[in-house]
Amino acid sequence: MTSPKPSNFHHLEEASEWFAVLSDESVSNIDREGWRNWLESDAEHLKAWQQVESVGVMFTSFQGNNLQQSAGRVLDTSRSRDISRRQMMKGVMSIAGVASIGWFGWEQTPLPSMVASWTADFHTSVGEVSHFALADGTKVWLNTKSAMNRANSSTLRPIALVEGEALFETDGQVNGRPFSVTCQQAVMKAATSKTRFCLRHLSNQRAILAVYEGTVSLAPLMSRQTKEVKAGEEVVFDNQSIGRIQPVLAIHESWTRGLLIVDDMALSDFIAEIGRYRHGYINLDPSIAALRVIGTYPTQDANLVFDMLENAFPIQVKRVLPWWTSISAV
Repeated sequence: MTSPKPSNFHHLEEASEWFAVLSDESVSNIDREGWRNWLESDAEHLKAWQQVESVGVMFTSFQGNNLQQSAGRVLDTSRSRDISRRQMMKGVMSIAGVASIGWFGWEQTPLPSMVASWTADFHTSVGEVSHFALADGTKVWLNTKSAMNRANSSTLRPIALVEGEALFETDGQVNGRPFSVTCQQAVMKAATSKTRFCLRHLSNQRAILAVYEGTVSLAPLMSRQTKEVKAGEEVVFDNQSIGRIQPVLAIHESWTRGLLIVDDMALSDFIAEIGRYRHGYINLDPSIAALRVIGTYPTQDANLVFDMLENAFPIQVKRVLPWWTSISAV
């Protein structure tokens, strides 16, 4: 099944063609000037170009210079065989990975995400949390089982969150280029000089943006809708729509300190959270799944968490096997 085309598909086609032209080693100054004129002639052109650039970052780590070489070969072939402009564009979009990961059925298969995760610039294993600084001064925390790519661009400082969850702390623009993050569903751009925000992939092809400082602009990849999410707000979104703004929760930031701060969370959801930081399976009795959890819990000591839960609720935790834990009512 093919996903529906985004409303700005025509602009994305044009942006992909310009992407191919600029990737060609023989690109001329006339070509560059033509691209600048196209970019500045319509605000929708700029948005489409940023989407093509940002989504393309997903495959940067394993394509590298092959992307430029392949795009150049497609252009050479199109000129020698005089194929149509549309045929050339389709070839370039396929090579760049833009169509497959941005708009046409990423949700149909996990393969693109798996490959991109394996070869990402930064990645963490189950239970691992990493903290590092990018060359532009941006601070990044990468949560358990997460992957991220980085790349340079002419209009943005793009990062692609390929899998999992990350928290970003930015401080100003670099050479007039704002900081941006792409995930499978949308492009986020820092709209203020200082920002601190978390981005996390959820189930069912959704993601959540939680902002703790500054303002972040959110633009789904298959919609012309945009929304500014401000400090103290969070929102769930997919590639076509943006949900209702909610007050931000502490849990999307507290994991950077090795803690899960929860307030009135269902036990089933909490178990799913703590399960992200450990190997093995946790079997939860459905009769206690709706119990409400409040408190602060460590992410790196599941046994302590289970003891805390047993003290707080009429439940029993059994370690049946090293990789199997069962939680049931007393």
